[in-house]
Amino acid sequence: MNTGRIIYRYLTALFVVDVLLQFFLAGEGVFSAGPGTAARDSSTLDPHRFNGMIAMLLALLLLIAALVARGGRWKWALALLAATLLQPVLAIAGAAGGLHVLNAAVILVLGGALAYRAWRVDRVRSPGPAAGPAAQPAASRAASSRGAGEQQ
Repeated sequence: MNTGRIIYRYLTALFVVDVLLQFFLAGEGVFSAGPGTAARDSSTLDPHRFNGMIAMLLALLLLIAALVARGGRWKWALALLAATLLQPVLAIAGAAGGLHVLNAAVILVLGGALAYRAWRVDRVRSPGPAAGPAAQPAASRAASSRGAGEQQ
């Protein structure tokens, strides 16, 4: 497996963890704002805002890693970056600000799908090293050793 794929794989996992942290920080900020204080005007959301910038940076790094790793991953990583860059706009959109939460769910689903594919699907599809008997299923090894014994 090439280095680009490995970096991409770990970045997808880090991105999903960061988005889950974002949900936590948003909830903590909203419920920590004092009574009668609009949460978005409160400094309690500052950690959420700062981590949002980290999420955007991770999404950009994911796109770069996807381009290096090749295999068509970049299209979904580009969609993830676009959705992530849209988040601050939706946060200040007033009445349409509820879309901020829906877009966050889309970001989580996209990031999760990319991580799943990087850790499960791509791993199964990537050809492993031809490492002799250890790479063969046990039934195949038994059949081939019987065949080898008969030839001697």
